[in-house]
Amino acid sequence: MKPLNASPPISQPINSTTAQKNAGHRLPVGRIDVAIIGSGIAGSTLGAILARQGLKVILFEAGSHPKFAIGESMILETSEMMRSLSERYDIPELAYFSSENYFERIGTSHGVKRHFSFAHHSEGQPFDQQRTLQAVIPKQPYGHELHLYRQDTDYFLMTVAIRYGAQVMQNTPVQSVEINEVGVALLTQSGEQFEADYIVDAGGFRSLLAEQFDLRHHNLQTHSRAIFTHMVDVPCFHEVTAPKETYQLPFQLSEGTLHHVFKGGWLWVIPFDNHAKSTNPLCSVGLMLDPRVYPAQPELSPEVEFFQFIERFPSIAEQFRQAKAVRNWTRTGRIQYSAKQVVGDRFCLLGQAAGFIDPLFSKGLYTALACTSALAERLLTAKETGDYSAAYFRSVEALTLAYIQANDQLVTHAYQSFSDYRLWSPFSVLWLTGAYLELVKLTSSRALAINRQEYDQQLQTLRLAGGGFPEFEQLAQHIYTLVDRTTLSRDIPKLAQQMTQQLEQASWMPQVFKAVLNGKNHLPSNKLHPRLLRSKKGFMGTGQYQTHFFGDRTLPFFLSFYLRERIKYSQRLLQFKRDLKLWNRGLLHPVRWSAAVSRVMPLTLATLVTTYLSIPQSYRFSIENRSDHSLINVLANPTQFQLNCSSFVSDVVDVRMSGDLPTFAIKTPCNIQSTNNQ
Repeated sequence: MKPLNASPPISQPINSTTAQKNAGHRLPVGRIDVAIIGSGIAGSTLGAILARQGLKVILFEAGSHPKFAIGESMILETSEMMRSLSERYDIPELAYFSSENYFERIGTSHGVKRHFSFAHHSEGQPFDQQRTLQAVIPKQPYGHELHLYRQDTDYFLMTVAIRYGAQVMQNTPVQSVEINEVGVALLTQSGEQFEADYIVDAGGFRSLLAEQFDLRHHNLQTHSRAIFTHMVDVPCFHEVTAPKETYQLPFQLSEGTLHHVFKGGWLWVIPFDNHAKSTNPLCSVGLMLDPRVYPAQPELSPEVEFFQFIERFPSIAEQFRQAKAVRNWTRTGRIQYSAKQVVGDRFCLLGQAAGFIDPLFSKGLYTALACTSALAERLLTAKETGDYSAAYFRSVEALTLAYIQANDQLVTHAYQSFSDYRLWSPFSVLWLTGAYLELVKLTSSRALAINRQEYDQQLQTLRLAGGGFPEFEQLAQHIYTLVDRTTLSRDIPKLAQQMTQQLEQASWMPQVFKAVLNGKNHLPSNKLHPRLLRSKKGFMGTGQYQTHFFGDRTLPFFLSFYLRERIKYSQRLLQFKRDLKLWNRGLLHPVRWSAAVSRVMPLTLATLVTTYLSIPQSYRFSIENRSDHSLINVLANPTQFQLNCSSFVSDVVDVRMSGDLPTFAIKTPCNIQSTNNQ
């Protein structure tokens, strides 16, 4: 094997005739800017971004789409990253999988995720309903999240990459890669050769570069193995325990991701048939076990081992009594791995090619997309400067390894806390807080950054959980230390109390999380509460917390940002944009076009009313005759029209179209007046 970054000269030009025959796609002539191995979410997203920005990109896919994949549960951080990539690189499709509001674009094979829920079990005992936690996903401003049916998600994003100019070769495994100071040479298993300036391996745990250059290591704290499949006839957990009302939860447990947790492991239940529009009867099911606690049983089939194991927990077993697998079961050994090296001269490992911990908190896809963002920015600059050195891409490696390490710490201590509900209860609040702070930092960075480079600098300060806030990092390490002591001490109640005290002392922690700490079993379904706007104890806080997350911006700035986001990602506007595209293609009847315009016309004013009437008087706005809106005039040119409020003809709302992208501007809002000088 040739040493890294010291390969022989690139062998020969692309054999485009043979490659074209193999792939069935038009291939670029001459040298490629970036070659990408793997066309999953990370690889296809990166390919779409680079191609959209004018680079010559080719993706090599060993298999073909559509194909089975897990990693189906979205989290708020992942959705925010998808919106950020969509906006910064002008690829609207990247935001489609961030919200249920896009069902009209992506189809209804995906499930809805209205919450992230946990049910803690003790072996041999019926489930205790008091041991439930439901972390509700906020409805506004973006809509609830999704359970991704990955065969459709990945296939769609691959086509997006093609649409923006990337070339994709399916059924084309790459056999070997040679790298030297002038470029990269790739050889496929069928003998085609390709040249590129840079190569990205997004091929998952079977990473070619990791194997070829011996980059793998397994020196991680978390230990878990997996048994998983897709099933049908998996009932809602309420059907085998008690109704939602008994639990006093905002949503059915089947309306989101359910985690059954217990000593030494957990089990996921991710339904795709959990909403009225669903067309997919499947449910993703997976069992994660610490092999040191539950050694593998190779003498049993994966299916038999799964069903034998869940008999330890009567309520879980009852939920799966009638369930049936619709595909072969998959059983793995220990799944944790990382990389000794993520970047080198002219190469990078991306997503699960670089490492993976455990799907417990659904951080894998967020990690992959955050690193995709950082890598894309550097590849675009490298195209201009010619600097493809490892040194220039070192920050991508630092970000990747920091995320993997943080996830390893979070998950391994969560597993430890599963051993006793008294430990898991406060530990879950640490997870909630870390996820919340990460989301706040991501969103505020998008709101504040004036360009991609500034956003990228902010991204480098993040560490998967906590938003890079030093006080959270200190708190997390204190909690981890206390959890570690539980393996050596029999005084679990005392250690659990110390964990609770540490969390209670965090003055910057939102009150809703402290309510969970004190026994509440869910976050509120409506998070838009007036107390969020308090000057010192509200959303923005004070001191170092405020400076870290919000800089020198004030509350009105973020209220304005919130309003714009609520409009931009509303179902009405997204549907209107879709209808506009159909109108431009001559596929929408004029009557339907008129109805579409009428639906979206009051959107801006209605959003202002709904939002401002729910906040304190000092920031409140009022509107008179807000229900009396009618369309006055639609110009002959369908890409530009003018809307008037019927009660105030002089108050005009302009909507200007560029392609299918509308821009709303309220010149003089219809009698919207501040009731306070603030």
